[in-house]
Amino acid sequence: MFSHIEGNPDDVIDTPNETKDYKITIDYKKTPQKVIAGSFDKNGLPDNFEEFADAVFDFIRFYGWGEILDPSVYGKVKRRTTDYIYCSVVFEEGQKSYYYLTGDDSIEIGDFVLVPAGKDNHEAVVQVVDIEYFSAEDVPLPAEKTKHIIRKCTDEDFDLPEPE
Repeated sequence: MFSHIEGNPDDVIDTPNETKDYKITIDYKKTPQKVIAGSFDKNGLPDNFEEFADAVFDFIRFYGWGEILDPSVYGKVKRRTTDYIYCSVVFEEGQKSYYYLTGDDSIEIGDFVLVPAGKDNHEAVVQVVDIEYFSAEDVPLPAEKTKHIIRKCTDEDFDLPEPE
């Protein structure tokens, strides 16, 4: 890929303030890194740039235009086996969030979950607004004193009317 670039003739005229140059670094598993650079125009790009651009465009179109630049996607840290999963949840009537622990990796921001609430630990439906991973030394609340999410909610938890 990117093995041939035609290049522009020496007498090509660059429009001031419109110069568009590129630099592409390709890392391989078993061969040395390759760096190519040139002007961002038909003769300055590699022969198979269109194929590359189509693949990138398909990727972005599939995942959404903003997702590739969304910090909630690229800024997410993977959980270590020893980390605790703390979910920040909000109750329907309030704006304040509360931490609950879970072992369920499938819970995502926006999910509704069932939790024990209040001094009597009655079951309540809450929405997950954030998920954070903490090592034992860095937990925001002592794990042994933090309540646990019971489970993700199902349709039955919302008393939805049956579709007619």
